[in-house]
Amino acid sequence: MNIVNKKTFFIFLTLIAISFTSCENSSEELPIELTIQNKVELLESNEWLLKDYEDRIMHTFVNGKRYTQYGENSVFFEVIPGKEEYEIIGDQLKIDFNFGHVYTFEIKVSCNNNIVSFFRDGELNTTLYKRGSNYEECL
Repeated sequence: MNIVNKKTFFIFLTLIAISFTSCENSSEELPIELTIQNKVELLESNEWLLKDYEDRIMHTFVNGKRYTQYGENSVFFEVIPGKEEYEIIGDQLKIDFNFGHVYTFEIKVSCNNNIVSFFRDGELNTTLYKRGSNYEECL
């Protein structure tokens, strides 16, 4: 009887050990889609380089306003006069480019939050790269 209890106990411990070692690490879960508020916070917390003009045009987003800076060879000068106001509308971002040009964008974030793409009516409109990031590794 004592041998049966030892075997049962050993089998029980083995099953528990297998079940704990076969669990997936929760940090390896699929990334959760960011909310529009999270995406705007991401935009507001970084400087963004315009695709194909990475060394000449940079945008910053601050308190509902998008500012633009021009530069040469990744050295950016003062913010140009003027700004575009933006606001969250539902799950999209509305940007007023002035003079009646107001557009609403769906925002997609990729590459460890280093690339932000703006889609208008389902078509890619603008892509921004986080300044100082390793976005090139995702291209």
